[in-house]
Amino acid sequence: MQLVAVTLIRPDPAPLQLTAEAVTDLIWVHSRPEDRVEHIRSRIDLNRYCIAAAIIADTPDAATANLRHACERAL
Repeated sequence: MQLVAVTLIRPDPAPLQLTAEAVTDLIWVHSRPEDRVEHIRSRIDLNRYCIAAAIIADTPDAATANLRHACERAL
């Protein structure tokens, strides 16, 4: 299992109604079994979405790619 973190940046501040819990839920909804996501934690800081996840993968690069695919689908 690999722990990976990504930061997504928007050009403007995040909408107030978009909570960290909502971001986490969106990623869960759009993740697929092949992403092998085990845990997700999100935080919002103004225009940054900080996402950390535990992903079953052989390498950190593979885990990062899996999280990236899930985030891209959620966007």
